[in-house]
Amino acid sequence: MKQLSEEEILANQKLVMKMVAKATATDPRWKLVDDMLKGPVGDEYFMAPGSSKLEFHDCFVGGLCYHSLNVFKALRKLVDALAPGEYTPETLLFVSLFHDLGKVGDGKEPYYVPEESQWHREKLGKMYSINQKCVQMPTSERGLFILQAAGIELTADEYLAIRLNDGMYPPENKSYGMHEPKLALLVHWADRWDAGAEKT
Repeated sequence: MKQLSEEEILANQKLVMKMVAKATATDPRWKLVDDMLKGPVGDEYFMAPGSSKLEFHDCFVGGLCYHSLNVFKALRKLVDALAPGEYTPETLLFVSLFHDLGKVGDGKEPYYVPEESQWHREKLGKMYSINQKCVQMPTSERGLFILQAAGIELTADEYLAIRLNDGMYPPENKSYGMHEPKLALLVHWADRWDAGAEKT
């Protein structure tokens, strides 16, 4: 089972905060992002796992941030190949970092809690359970809720890229099938690519 060392988790946190500070120089809303990541949301963001089971991607402490950084790398490559010059680096960073933000929880309760059942951990590889105290809504919608609670405005492209990052699989996304916005497709592909690469 992959794990990150404390040094790797801290390095990922420093990298994100460095990129956020750089983005703040050109876009004032990133100051709100900086504030959000220096508070309770950031505490969860940098430590949360990327998923609940070993068979899924990045199921380890710090996995959410690790995955989000990898999505950013993949997204930049996809955009360079398929939509060069159509999106700012700040937009690509924003949707990559926050496409799975809802996995931090609701600001009061974490989304993932360590699985207490040894049988579930050993036999099913289920390392985390969903916290039933956390506000129950689709993960993408919870992420958007967190961003609006922090006062962070999104463009329509950014909103839909986060809202539809899981593609057309969830029932609530079916109505977008065959006419997904371009950035939403690119984020979904980058997300799926990294999730698949992590499992190999």
